[in-house]
Amino acid sequence: MILFYMPGACSLSTHISLLETGEQFRLVKVNHKTLKTEHGENFLSISPDGRIPVLKLPTDDVITDCVGTLHYIADHFWQSGVSPAPDSAERARLNAFLTRIEHELHAQFSLLQQKRTTPDLRDAVITRLSDEFEKYEKLFSDGRHYLMGRQFSVADAYLLVAINWAGMIGINTFRWPHIGDFGDRMRGRTSVLAALRAEGLLVD
Repeated sequence: MILFYMPGACSLSTHISLLETGEQFRLVKVNHKTLKTEHGENFLSISPDGRIPVLKLPTDDVITDCVGTLHYIADHFWQSGVSPAPDSAERARLNAFLTRIEHELHAQFSLLQQKRTTPDLRDAVITRLSDEFEKYEKLFSDGRHYLMGRQFSVADAYLLVAINWAGMIGINTFRWPHIGDFGDRMRGRTSVLAALRAEGLLVD
């Protein structure tokens, strides 16, 4: 498999999840300005709309978008522990978390990247994001270590990316103690440290 990524983008969640599976894959970095790969290839020939991440399979099939790639990993490598068994109630809960993160967090951050973002829109988005993080704070208050309980899942990698982005726009997620603990727990995982180093986001 080949994972096309941009450092710190939502593709980080796919990167972390692949590392958790133990499966073999290769990384290819994409420049977000030129949309050229590190090998000089036109990324639009792989992903016509320029969307990240892209997971290219050994069959040459291409899976795009964060949720698409995470669902693929959960479907095909669930026995590694990154997802509950397919067709189970727990797997349906995982799917719900992925959808919620995509729509209530990821989509809000995407609004801030638009050229026509106004100060009022920015304030409204930050308020909506803060309200959503409050819900996760309440969720983690029951003592769970990860979204699904005591077991890591691909959804945790996705939530970590959102937490990282929050800090970049001035939302201090450590004001929510349980979310802060979750972030620290995630950043202590071998897969997360390895992904951050590989993407040049962690300086030892």
